[in-house]
Amino acid sequence: MIIRPVEDDDIVPMVKIRAVEWGDEAYWLNRITAYRDGRVSPQFGLPERALFVAVEDDSIVGFVAGNKTTRHNCQGELEWLNVAANKRGRGIADQLIARMGAWFVEQGAGRICVNAAVDNVAARRVYSRCGAEPMNDHWMIWADARRIAPPPSM
Repeated sequence: MIIRPVEDDDIVPMVKIRAVEWGDEAYWLNRITAYRDGRVSPQFGLPERALFVAVEDDSIVGFVAGNKTTRHNCQGELEWLNVAANKRGRGIADQLIARMGAWFVEQGAGRICVNAAVDNVAARRVYSRCGAEPMNDHWMIWADARRIAPPPSM
């Protein structure tokens, strides 16, 4: 598997993965493209952002997006993390989070937050496994992005 920055041709496969969870493909095509291009930002989001895809056998199997922020006294926010349903449970989310963590470290962002409602047990389990701690019923936090950066051998 390869984790790499998003390219233009990756957007439609990303949309298809994201739309399975909620919304429709038209909504996500606009939203992901506008986010990537900096035309739309989350509340308190700053212009610096990155999107990465997980590629296996020439197919997009997951993606992650994040941006610098001032929300919740953080310097970074993990915006989206999605893995194709038939590819879950294989560590792809962990690898995507680690790559996003490395980007945050490169950007000088230390404290990283992610929105994960208390009833989203699967997401909270993944983020916890990758070192995030609960902040409240809707947010989790990495106090130091270096805790989620990949080890030097990765």
